Amino acid sequence: MPVILVIDDHPAICFAVKAILAPLAENSIHTATSGAGALSAIKEHRPDLVILDIMLNRMDGLQLLQHIRRQQLTPQVVVYTSLSTETYAPRAMRAGAAAFFSKDADIRQLLPLCQLVLQGYSCFPHATLAAASTPAAEEDPLAALSDRELTVLRYLVSGLSNKEIAARLLLSNKTISTYKRRLLDKLQQENIESLRALLESQDA
Repeated sequence: MPVILVIDDHPAICFAVKAILAPLAENSIHTATSGAGALSAIKEHRPDLVILDIMLNRMDGLQLLQHIRRQQLTPQVVVYTSLSTETYAPRAMRAGAAAFFSKDADIRQLLPLCQLVLQGYSCFPHATLAAASTPAAEEDPLAALSDRELTVLRYLVSGLSNKEIAARLLLSNKTISTYKRRLLDKLQQENIESLRALLESQDA
């Protein structure tokens, strides 16, 4: 029976995912609510499958996925997020995830997807492979951003302060200020409001 770890900072999401996946793993489903706590949980439980959100407190999901791969931990990872499929599915694939599943989809489909992943299949939206091989597409200004830059951008436009973002990502205020200036330069925008408008236009 597989061991599963659900990583999401919303308890209701963890509860719902555990209920959906119960036929697959019964009592072998564990949860973590932050990126930092997830690393400890992975080492403790040695899961076969990880269900991973991207926007987490204390280390974002893509950063956590990279940590998992660098430390040669072996779980299959399903990225489960409400963020844009077009933007994040290729990044999840490049970071080493086995599948991408949108929170906008019917959660009941998560069970058969996880069954396929545990059998060794990769499950991504049809257009993801092409996008993953050409990450700097000219029509998408966000494609040129690193995963960390994109994460900082998401937090900035959501209204978090530099201090709050630094605490979430385990970075210094100075580092976040540097990211903010870099984002404005890279995206050729003047302020946070124009960054927000750009992000909304890409997610539309």
